[in-house]
Amino acid sequence: MKAADAHVIQVPIGGIGVAKAGQVLSTLLGSCVGMIVQDLRRQIAVLAHVVRPDGTGAGMGPGYFANLAAPRAKDLAIQSGADARELMVRMAGGGRMSGGVDIGARNAEAIKNATYELGMVFGGHLEGPADGGCVLFVDPATGRVQVKRLANACLDDASWSEVVRSVGGR
Repeated sequence: MKAADAHVIQVPIGGIGVAKAGQVLSTLLGSCVGMIVQDLRRQIAVLAHVVRPDGTGAGMGPGYFANLAAPRAKDLAIQSGADARELMVRMAGGGRMSGGVDIGARNAEAIKNATYELGMVFGGHLEGPADGGCVLFVDPATGRVQVKRLANACLDDASWSEVVRSVGGR
C-alpha cells in the first residue's frame, strides 16, 4: 500500500488514537505534546494528544493528562497486537507559546518520566515551533513521524486537505 492510499485518523485535543499499516495518525499541536507509542516491527502506533502534565478529571479525554495518557496508550498498543517489549515512545510538539508558563516543557518531562516508569524505551522528541502550532503525522507502516509547521496559518477544510496530501495521506 502506498502512503497516498493511507487513511488519516485525526486525534482530537486530549484524545488517543490507534493505527496500523495503511492508516496515518494526525493531530494539531501548539504547547500540547503528541505522545507516540510504537511497535515498529508490528507496524502499530498509538498517538495521545497530551494537554497537561498531570491531573485527574472526567470529560477531558483519555489523553489529556500525561500521567493517565501514558499507561492508556501502552495498554491500547498491546491490545492492538503490539509486544510490550518492543514499545518505543517518541514525542512531538510542545512548542513554547507566547507568554505564560512553559507547559510544553512540563508535558514533555511528564511523558518522559511516565515512559521510564512503564518500562518503555524513549526514542526522542521532535519539538514544535515556538511561534505557532504544527500538525503531527505518524505512519505506523514506516515508523515515520513528521511535524509540519503551520506558521500562524488557519486551517479550514481545504487547507487541511492540502496539508494531508503534502505528507502522503488522502
